Amino acid sequence: MRLLLLIPLLLCLAMLNGAARALPPELSDAVLSQYRIDGWQAEQGLPVSAVQTLHQTRDGTLWVGTGSGLARFDGIGFQLVQPEKVPALGRRPIFGLLEDRAGTLWVGHAGGAARLREGVWGPAIDPALLNGRRVWAFAQAPDGSVWGATEGGLVHWQGPQPRVYRSADGLPGERLRTLVFDREGVLWIGSTGAGLFRLRPGQAQFEPVAGFPHIEVRHLLADPEGGVWAATPGAGLVRVHADGSLQRYGVAQGLPTEQLTYLVRDDDGALWIGTWGAGVSRWRDGRFSTVNSENGLGGDQIWTVYADREGSLWAGSWNGGLNRLRKRGFPVVGKPEGLAADNVRAVLLARDGALWVSTAGGGVNRILGDRVQTLGLREGLATLEMSALYEDQDGAIWLGSYTAGLARWQNGRIERFGTAQGLPHVDVRSLLRDHQGRLWVGTRSGLARQEGRGFVAVNEPGAPKEGVVAMLEDRKGRLWFATTGDGLVRYENGRFSTLTRQDGLPSNWILALHEDADGTLWIGTNGEGISRLRDGQIRTVRPGDGLWDGLAQVFIADEQDRLWISCNRGFYWVARRELNDFLDGRLARVQTTGYGVGEALRSPTFSGGLQPVAARDPKGRIWLPSLKGLVQVDPRRLPQLGSPPAVRIESVSLGGQPVPLAAELLLPPDSVPPLTLRYAAATVQHAERVRFRYRMEGMTPDWIEVGGSREVNFPALPHGQYRFHLASSLDGQHWLESAQLPVTVQPRLHERRGVQVLGALAALLAVIGLYQGRTRQLRLRQAEMERLVAEKTEELRRANEHLAELSFSDALTGLANRRRFDERLQQEWRRCARQGQSLALVLADIDAFKAYNDSLGHAAGDTALREVAEVIRHTSGRASDCAARYGGEEFVLLLPGLDLEAAQALAERLRAACEARALPHPASPAAAVVTLSLGVAACVPDAGADPMSLFTAADAALYRAKQGGRNRVG
Repeated sequence: MRLLLLIPLLLCLAMLNGAARALPPELSDAVLSQYRIDGWQAEQGLPVSAVQTLHQTRDGTLWVGTGSGLARFDGIGFQLVQPEKVPALGRRPIFGLLEDRAGTLWVGHAGGAARLREGVWGPAIDPALLNGRRVWAFAQAPDGSVWGATEGGLVHWQGPQPRVYRSADGLPGERLRTLVFDREGVLWIGSTGAGLFRLRPGQAQFEPVAGFPHIEVRHLLADPEGGVWAATPGAGLVRVHADGSLQRYGVAQGLPTEQLTYLVRDDDGALWIGTWGAGVSRWRDGRFSTVNSENGLGGDQIWTVYADREGSLWAGSWNGGLNRLRKRGFPVVGKPEGLAADNVRAVLLARDGALWVSTAGGGVNRILGDRVQTLGLREGLATLEMSALYEDQDGAIWLGSYTAGLARWQNGRIERFGTAQGLPHVDVRSLLRDHQGRLWVGTRSGLARQEGRGFVAVNEPGAPKEGVVAMLEDRKGRLWFATTGDGLVRYENGRFSTLTRQDGLPSNWILALHEDADGTLWIGTNGEGISRLRDGQIRTVRPGDGLWDGLAQVFIADEQDRLWISCNRGFYWVARRELNDFLDGRLARVQTTGYGVGEALRSPTFSGGLQPVAARDPKGRIWLPSLKGLVQVDPRRLPQLGSPPAVRIESVSLGGQPVPLAAELLLPPDSVPPLTLRYAAATVQHAERVRFRYRMEGMTPDWIEVGGSREVNFPALPHGQYRFHLASSLDGQHWLESAQLPVTVQPRLHERRGVQVLGALAALLAVIGLYQGRTRQLRLRQAEMERLVAEKTEELRRANEHLAELSFSDALTGLANRRRFDERLQQEWRRCARQGQSLALVLADIDAFKAYNDSLGHAAGDTALREVAEVIRHTSGRASDCAARYGGEEFVLLLPGLDLEAAQALAERLRAACEARALPHPASPAAAVVTLSLGVAACVPDAGADPMSLFTAADAALYRAKQGGRNRVG
């Protein structure tokens, strides 16, 4: 079973006390467990939200037939096709697409048919032959000729003129919908009103299929074993064998409806079925499974389904746009597979082989073999918001929570510990028992140690007061504590000491710790990169040095001595040897490999800020908790991107006017610049990964990398011969050059060699007479050049000033960015400390913003961010205030001179103003509109204290506002 491969751990059949349930076999055949759904509608550039047919041509382009024209999709954007010779393609409904073996694209539309042959559009048939009726589908015969199913009969393109078969030719019905050739060369034809019939090779008579259960056939698909499959609008799925026998599948066999529209077979041999009203179903291993709008599909009325050459399945719907189902690069265990909740916070592999999983909102799961047990309120937990995990020496499991302290599980019994038992805070993030037998507990408000049956807060000099999110005991017996603002704390010989930015750390917010086989300590920060502590020296590698992301939430080593690291856009690995070589100066840049949205993860956001957030099982597989389930990574079987895709030049323009694309580009002498070349890659699945580089031979000797840009401009090309080279890459390391275009710029009259020789002789004869004039001209030119240099110098100065201003602002909202806020916080902290003045900070977070993006799309999310920024800008009107976007959906206000009461009043005005803005939020649990939760803190700064303590206090207040129900001030 697929799930047994997904949860590898365990051969043991023992079960815990309490209610347990078997994990669904083969993920209950859950389509969503294996596929990620992406969607495009009008908001993402789709011409209209009705998608009626799809086809990918051999150059990688996905052609999209919509209810209002034909578009081409390269994985990045849609381009509406509007050829002059076939204007219907730009405005009429498109129903059928086919690329024949010669590379001609056939298009069936509401008024006939068109084709694209060798780059030229033209009509495929005189509309009068069909009385202007629509063409539904095409099929190519073994002899290369093309047949078409239309509402005016059967069309056969063979020879100079197409032939139309009608009732007078023996056609059982003229309103045809679909057709296909089977493996024996039999032409099967589905109609509207006359059922299913066929035309055998070499015969002239059409043969109705006896006993076919419906008079309408919406789509036909050839069966690899012979015969065809038929989708009907009422009789379900019908398999017609080559001998004419029938096999019918309907609701009784597992289909969600018998109203079917389209059929396609994927690379694995599974049959996908479009339905009208119930989404998309899959037939595999004798069972049906379905994905619909409840699972994230854009709509349930499906016009078409299509399997492309890259392994993705596409679905076009009536009003839900274009949807893509992509296979996930990594298996996931989440709620669909039997976990109590999707938001997995920590994972622990126990010594008995059980996998413990803590979740936010679902309690704790224990997975053993193919069974999962849930520990929740009924089993004795005080909350379902669980966090840290730790296995003690006696096999007991300590279970941390966000809201109710700590619990200890052993032999089916749970014992609870909270602030009444000595914990300094109910939010527990990490646990560790050291070699002396002391149990340490890291909480949001510092450390605690176990004493007897309870705990005591650690208040010794130097002990951390901030959140302690990770702990490590090194081989020398020293304890290390990662904190959320106090830096890295060390406990040695009974004393605490601290390493901070002043000691070389890039940040005081530490998230992860790891001691490698050499005794080196690796330190993960909250966005500032990875540091190495060796022999008392701290050195750091950052994203600018090749690191895939600056956030490092965990380190876990694999069998190949690579460190795996999670972050908020996926996870990545880097070889430990490369890190050491870079930090020791032997390497200019590290190479890292990341996995994120492109691997069809359910969510790219992974857990952090607690322990443990990774586990490695005996088979070397790594388990990473994420916002949408527990992700399994097998370092020995990683998804491969494959070879770089081929590239193609899509169009050429000169001075903004299109130029016909030919094998060689010949530019006349008086061409108006710039020359613009637009290009694309033969991939839709990896379109966002593709990087390009070009070289114009004869002008640019070296390759020029342009990232994801899909056009290049040449402002001016002197006369001569050039050759444009284009290459692509998926990883920035391996490149494929697959497109070239010779370019010839013809010389003007005066640039021709003969004319230049005559001109030189004339100039030689007149040189004496023109000497003084030439001298004067040179002086004037020198003066002009000096003037131009002065102008350009001034322009450069202004541009530098503008760039400096941009470096301190957020591009989306126009507010100050985080860099500017950090600088202002340091400045105002010192100023208020000198003057004994209060400094207030308001931290605001848009409620349920992830759900807002998921329901309305990222474009709407960007609009909401700008609207909220506008509210903040108007609310904080004083010149001394600083309003900034801190990151994602978080905003921060720095308010010099305001005490706590005044800052809370301003925060309340801000909250009310945002709610009054009345931006619709269909997925918010707090209100029907976009709302804010705000945390407020104020103090009179101490010059010797860390300014981030004010931010941490506001963050704690924000947390209380969230816990209190959102849309409030904490």
